[in-house]
Amino acid sequence: MNMRILKTALLGSALALAFSAGAKADDVPAIHGGGGIGDTRVVALGVDAAAAAMDRDTISDTIKARVRDMVTGVNTHNAARATAYDAPNVIVIQSSQPNMVGAAADLADFKRGFAAAPTWRISLVEETVDVPASADMAVYRSVYNQDSMHDKVPFTQKVNFISGWSRHENGGWMMDWYVVSQMEKSHKK
Repeated sequence: MNMRILKTALLGSALALAFSAGAKADDVPAIHGGGGIGDTRVVALGVDAAAAAMDRDTISDTIKARVRDMVTGVNTHNAARATAYDAPNVIVIQSSQPNMVGAAADLADFKRGFAAAPTWRISLVEETVDVPASADMAVYRSVYNQDSMHDKVPFTQKVNFISGWSRHENGGWMMDWYVVSQMEKSHKK
């Protein structure tokens, strides 16, 4: 995936440089040229850019919906639902814990977590999805509160949740990696 992004970025940069300098590509006038086919290309690129932006919005909405579904899994203590969008070799990085690799390891970890903290719940504070122009991957960035009871006393804690997504062979968006990082120590509400 990284090589594909790099190739796309390099090709885009080369084309932008060539057209912005007034150069010709395959005997086609520069995009900002005085008329004819150059003006037609501007319109075509504008349509493509609008379509790409709409696709990027759709990708962002899709990922937000999938994360909401995962949050529902956490809050109902349904480990299968909480990990439903894990890629087979998902990489999991959490504060104060060894890294994990694989959907099965993540599923088992959620089951252990639910058993250890039966009152654990999470709630969204803010979220953003970054989708590059290539629309072949996305990064979900968010802040969540996680709440639970300790000896019948309510506790809360803010955490960062960041995850990387890509479209997989089945056409669906899957989470390839995620990081959960504490923003503060757990404290009484």
